[in-house]
Amino acid sequence: MPRSPRPGSLVLGDVAGAADLVNAIVDRIADGALADGDRIPSSRTLAEQTGLSRGTVVRAFDELVAAGFVVSEHGSGTCVSAGAVQAAQAGARTRGRDDVGPRPDVERRRGRSHRDLRPGIPDAALVDGRAWRSAMRAAAAAGLSGLNPWEEPSPALRAALSGHLRRHRGISEADPILFDSSRSAVAALCAAFAAERPVVFHLEDPGYRGAVLMAREQGLQVRFHPADPDGLDVARLGDEPAIVFTTPAHQYPLGYRASVDRRVALVEWARRTGSLVIEDDYDGEFRYGVAPLPALVTLPGGDERVAYVGTSSKSVSPDLRVAWCLPPTALRRDVERWLAVHRRGPSSVPADALAEFIGSGAMDRHLARAARVYSDRRARLVAALDRECPDLAVTGVEAGLHLCVLLPGRDDEEVVSALEAAGWRTRSLTSQSSQHAVPGLVLNYARLGGRDAGEFASALRVILGS
Repeated sequence: MPRSPRPGSLVLGDVAGAADLVNAIVDRIADGALADGDRIPSSRTLAEQTGLSRGTVVRAFDELVAAGFVVSEHGSGTCVSAGAVQAAQAGARTRGRDDVGPRPDVERRRGRSHRDLRPGIPDAALVDGRAWRSAMRAAAAAGLSGLNPWEEPSPALRAALSGHLRRHRGISEADPILFDSSRSAVAALCAAFAAERPVVFHLEDPGYRGAVLMAREQGLQVRFHPADPDGLDVARLGDEPAIVFTTPAHQYPLGYRASVDRRVALVEWARRTGSLVIEDDYDGEFRYGVAPLPALVTLPGGDERVAYVGTSSKSVSPDLRVAWCLPPTALRRDVERWLAVHRRGPSSVPADALAEFIGSGAMDRHLARAARVYSDRRARLVAALDRECPDLAVTGVEAGLHLCVLLPGRDDEEVVSALEAAGWRTRSLTSQSSQHAVPGLVLNYARLGGRDAGEFASALRVILGS
């Protein structure tokens, strides 16, 4: 008698679209998880399980029916066709896989590629292609503005971001200045604040190397402070006007979330000393099982002393090259002047497309879906590390797109090299340090494949045990 899987019991791994779902179901038929005659969970159940829209699941079912792998009868649901197992095990597939070439895991087994866990890149495949193409068509249909993007940046995006920041980060009445990258925004802020007097640039260590480069490019003296799980301690900063660069939502790279007390103390210190705090909220949209903490700029007095910087690089894709900055009013004109001189604004077409993507509601839907997928990938990586390397401490699991594995007493560059030889690209924590080295690995789980977590943790166990 045919087996009938319970609705929602079908294990599919990560799927980012109809083709992925088709291939995953055929794989389950080929490996015996589904037998001829077995019932497949409903389109509604699979949509809830995978985070795909129900329409996407229905399109996948239509392709499976057309290829003969399943049959669908009104009132009886969808079942695996007679002979489907034999066909799948013989290598038969729908057009979905043949059209895109060899599977990535096949390429890996052939030794042609590495699996990349280096931080900084989201999974752009999670972006709804239809919604993005629609946004691009709308931007193109509007025609070229004929304006310099560093002088008249996209009014549409500035308006859309105002609503986006209010909904997602609690920032009201935002009037963002647009840049081509967060690095450009940091450089502009440093130049504007330090135009009349030399100041010290404070940041946590390990920390964001791009901020160090921008500060030194402006001739600032950089002072490093050891990263603290509660956030930067203002007792270390002195009483002179200075610039503080911080990533309080998810400290880069260790992933700490600054406490409310430390956040309030930092803003109060900036007000008392006449300093500038640069709040880089690079991946603040993604949190897992924790309540959002207030952005520094929303705290009392924050709008006077905090410059908020954000980017689409983690929420959507780095190839958009769109970032934004909310400088204090006193610095706004100088920041705009720097932008006009250095011409670091985003290209108008992708900026306008992003505006349409946000304004249509597609961005909110994308962030909700991406958060579910990233949360699942993060959980699998944490579980695999706990299983294979239970003695290692893991930090930064509550937010963002990466976590850190601490390797006290180890040469993390040697571990990175050994992992590279084993087919994994990672980044060492010491490469992100200047004076306060913390050995470990920075691991991006945003693009983690279905079997990657277990295979990586196993490879790391072997390397650390050798």
